[in-house]
Amino acid sequence: MTELVNSLQTFAQNVRIVDFLDVAVISLILYLLLNWFRKSASRRTITSLLVLVGVYILARITEMYLTEIFIEGLFIFILIGLVVVFQSDIRRLIDQLGRWRFRRSDGYDDEHRISDTIAEAASEMAKNKTGALIVIKGAEDWERHINGGIEIHGDISLSLLHSIFNPTAPGHDGAVLVENRKIIKFGAHLPLSTRLHKISKGGTRHAAALGLSEQCDALVVVVSEERGVISIAQGGQLQQLESASELKEKLLAFEKEYHLTQTGNSHRLKQVNWRTAITSVGLAVLLWFAIAYNADTIYRTYAVPIEYRNLNSSNVVLQDSVPIEARVTLFGPEQAFELLNPSQLVISFNLDSQHLNSDSLVITENNLNLPSDLDLYNVTPRSLKITSSKLTQATVPIKVPRNGTLPSQYRLQSIRPEPTTVTLLLQRGQKIDSVAVKPIDLSSVTGSTTVNSELILPESASLPKDSKPQIVVHITVEEKKN
Repeated sequence: MTELVNSLQTFAQNVRIVDFLDVAVISLILYLLLNWFRKSASRRTITSLLVLVGVYILARITEMYLTEIFIEGLFIFILIGLVVVFQSDIRRLIDQLGRWRFRRSDGYDDEHRISDTIAEAASEMAKNKTGALIVIKGAEDWERHINGGIEIHGDISLSLLHSIFNPTAPGHDGAVLVENRKIIKFGAHLPLSTRLHKISKGGTRHAAALGLSEQCDALVVVVSEERGVISIAQGGQLQQLESASELKEKLLAFEKEYHLTQTGNSHRLKQVNWRTAITSVGLAVLLWFAIAYNADTIYRTYAVPIEYRNLNSSNVVLQDSVPIEARVTLFGPEQAFELLNPSQLVISFNLDSQHLNSDSLVITENNLNLPSDLDLYNVTPRSLKITSSKLTQATVPIKVPRNGTLPSQYRLQSIRPEPTTVTLLLQRGQKIDSVAVKPIDLSSVTGSTTVNSELILPESASLPKDSKPQIVVHITVEEKKN
């Protein structure tokens, strides 16, 4: 009992709120994938993949590294194979995700009338052996699967359907598209299925009906011109019906599935496959425990750079021996280290004189940008020795050294800096009589001119904040008279 309590306490200390969100996201993804697999893949394929996932999780838990690495490599080939084999189904799954929304329809008081009309029209055309193709839209987009067609946006009626599919009418070979209980187009062309073994004795209309049902969730009613039978295509399956009443039942069931008047949340709950949902959550939890969760405390050491901010504006002089990096040991859960980017770690000190109260800098968690899930265990060195002193200001003249000589035809009248003095920050007891700029080369002077030069600051001397080391030097020369 004590071990159980300790385990629960350890779990509570290591689990985070985002871990629950992590499991929820993976559960949703697994639910969608399992639903898709259940509809698109065979039972043997699903069982084989679940066994492979189970072996991988077992290998992770028991640290069978060779098995783990082999299955990880195998997953890449499996993924490529799934994309190749189920590319049309994957495209359809993406379409479903893009169209996923909570919706509420405007009512279905005329639902039975429309179903009766379509069923009656299909029955009469079957008796007369008149070919027909009627498509009722589901939730998924069908625009990119359908070509051509003439827009009509008319109410569904027996006379309109008979007129469209009259063998002498120009659009009778195409499909009628029904959306929101309206005929929006007729004479449309549907994609043909390549699974000819499912068509059996059917012809081009049956191939078109099955082809569209493989690409989206529409319901397609097809009447055979040769055999005078009614069939429906839905979800990549073609089914022959026995009577008009059976067709009406199928139409009503389809209408209720996509156009219920109850709230979207209630509708979604009724559509959820709870067995698949529970399986998805269970698999997500197992994956989290096997891959993400680690109750052990991990210790890792990094070389972390040290930065000294506001050094120029402070009264602090760093010794030559002050390190530029430290060895930092952190501890925490494994998943926290997985999210850590060591290159972003830095130890930072603000050397503003207003915040400096001693002659040493102590490295603590406050100076280290650590993630919230990791703690500081040890650091070497723990403290950094510095030298602080009260800097004094001194105003000294600027000298301009010279290199070379003027060309023979010129005589130097004057050479002066602007400004002629500069204010320096000096350490206590330090004395400087003057400061020089970089030497001026006179050999390149061809007349009176102005050049820019830069101050050469003595060791341990600095300029006040916002001061610039650039100096303007004015050179005045005259030509020699013969």
